[in-house]
Amino acid sequence: MKAAIINHFGPPEVLEITEIEKPVPNDDEVLIKIKFAGINPVDTKVRAGTSGMSKNLQLSAILGWDVSGTIESVGKNVSEFKTGDEVFGCIGFPGLGKTYAEFAVADPKLITKKPANVSFEEAAAVPLAGLTAYQAIHEHLKVSEGQRILIQAAAGGVGHLAVQFAKLNGAFVAGTASGKNEDFLRSIGIDLFINYKKEKFEKVFKNGDAALDAMGGEILYRSFSCVKKGGRVVCLPSSTKNDPKAIELARQFNVELIWPMMHPGGEEMSIIAGLLEEKKLVVKIDKIFVLDDIVEAHKAIETHGTDGKVIVKIR
Repeated sequence: MKAAIINHFGPPEVLEITEIEKPVPNDDEVLIKIKFAGINPVDTKVRAGTSGMSKNLQLSAILGWDVSGTIESVGKNVSEFKTGDEVFGCIGFPGLGKTYAEFAVADPKLITKKPANVSFEEAAAVPLAGLTAYQAIHEHLKVSEGQRILIQAAAGGVGHLAVQFAKLNGAFVAGTASGKNEDFLRSIGIDLFINYKKEKFEKVFKNGDAALDAMGGEILYRSFSCVKKGGRVVCLPSSTKNDPKAIELARQFNVELIWPMMHPGGEEMSIIAGLLEEKKLVVKIDKIFVLDDIVEAHKAIETHGTDGKVIVKIR
């Protein structure tokens, strides 16, 4: 089968298109014929060798977590799926990826059936970003009705989904983005749009219950002053974990600081699938590449200029 692999860590050009053996599912797995794969910032960090997860990666390796496609075959112990089912999910965990390929084996607990009215493109764009946003809003920030939350990079892959989950919970949502994204963010319900190129968010939004930061560094440091005492701040980039300055600022502002680790699961994927099916959740796709252009797809992610998600058409 055709796949994109890396034999060593480095820039996007280390990704190579090659032919490898088609995987075979064991008795407890399914084999997915992949239509689209999603790309996430963590993919680029693992490829570059800068992620903590890189040290656990056996080279050569296939990257990629997000997938949509059809069930090609099932192991004899699998009863919840059958050949031909349309599915999607985040299947790279607890391993370190495998979806930049024409086929992949998966634990059936990590996938769910794709609603008929949801495209394979939309489905591939959702899993990792959707689960990250869902868990941040529900588990870590515990956003509830009437609360006020600030979402940094609100038009990004995680950000625009987090905006919608927070709104579904009844929160007042403020979000930062560039001016070109204002109309989109207002269309998905944002209450306070903050153009970070024209105004300082900490002067516009104050006394919030929570903040979700996708950047780290100065953006994270400035976010603490937006949250009231006893509030929560989630910082997504694992590379910033245990930043001494952030920890000290959280202490000074009496705010709980959380660096979460997304955990995959078909149960939450099923909830997200239901929201997609009911048109209560919109996923924005910024760019679609083909597998042969996987290098360019990684370069696009690393510009930090994409809005919504980047996906790859496998077949």
